[in-house]
Amino acid sequence: MLMIREEQMSALSQAMLKKFEKTIAIHLNINFQDETKKIPDDELSILIQKGIKQAEHYQIVLEYDVQRYLEFVITYGQNFEKTPNTVWTSKILHNKELNGTVKMNLIDEHELEMMRNLV
Repeated sequence: MLMIREEQMSALSQAMLKKFEKTIAIHLNINFQDETKKIPDDELSILIQKGIKQAEHYQIVLEYDVQRYLEFVITYGQNFEKTPNTVWTSKILHNKELNGTVKMNLIDEHELEMMRNLV
C-alpha cells in the first residue's frame, strides 16, 4: 500500500501551486498585455501570490475562479474591492453565504452589465 506522508503532500501541493502561478502569469501576460507590460516578472509573481491569498480569504479556491479574481486584480488593482469604481465588489466578496464560483459569477455579470450600459 502506498502511503503519502504529510510533508510529501505539502511538497506536492507547493509544486502544484507554483505550476498554477506560472500558468496564471503566462495567461495574464498574454491576455492582459497592457496591464502587465510595465510589471517586472518578479513583481507579477508577488502580485499573483498575494492575489491567491486574497482570493482564498474570500473563499475563492477553484483554479478558474482564482484566475478570474486575479484578472480583476491585474485590471483594477490589488485592493479593487476598496476603490471607488469597484467598491461594489466588496459586498459580494464578503458574503459568507456565497461560494467562490457564485461570487465570481456575480462580479463578472455585474461588470458585463456595466459595460453594456456604456455602449
